[in-house]
Amino acid sequence: MNITMSKFRALRYKNRLSQKNRIGRALWGLANALLIQPTPRWALHGWRRCLLRLFGATIGEGCRIDPTARIWAPWNLKLGDYVALAEGCQVYNVAPIVIGSKVAISQRCFLCTASHDIGSLQRPLTFAPIHIGNHAWVAAEALVHPGVTIGEGAVLAARGVLRRSAPDWTIWAGNPAIQVGLRKVEGSPAPGSSRPSSDETSRSN
Repeated sequence: MNITMSKFRALRYKNRLSQKNRIGRALWGLANALLIQPTPRWALHGWRRCLLRLFGATIGEGCRIDPTARIWAPWNLKLGDYVALAEGCQVYNVAPIVIGSKVAISQRCFLCTASHDIGSLQRPLTFAPIHIGNHAWVAAEALVHPGVTIGEGAVLAARGVLRRSAPDWTIWAGNPAIQVGLRKVEGSPAPGSSRPSSDETSRSN
């Protein structure tokens, strides 16, 4: 019996993140609980941006971050201009998450940069960054896996599970998500867009 127990003890999970990282997350967790979560979602947007910047986040102008959005490590978060992180979204940024401008991350989305290596019985932590381009939309309750890039203007439909990168101006849906269409933009192309304009707009369900 003791031999079996010692065998499993040797396979215990080992936290390989630095002590600096753990202390920083503890301080951030306290600040988030006391100074961000109690704030009303319709006000104090600048206050929330300011606190995140104090903890190392890079945030552009006009960003709206809901007080219930859970950000694991602000120092691994970079937002462009006019980004929305909606109610209940999870930003699990063990590795960096870089989001362009005019991007919507909808309610209860999960941006997940980390997992565990199931090829080892110790299941060590693995992680890879997520990049999301300008004008993209991650719809409600969608999951984005580690290492994924969502291209400019791309859309991940509600509850989609994106395990591979989505090219610019494409629409993805399902579990696992597959490409279901191309996004067309009314009028003039969006700034920085390489796609032609169209009189029609495709929308995700």
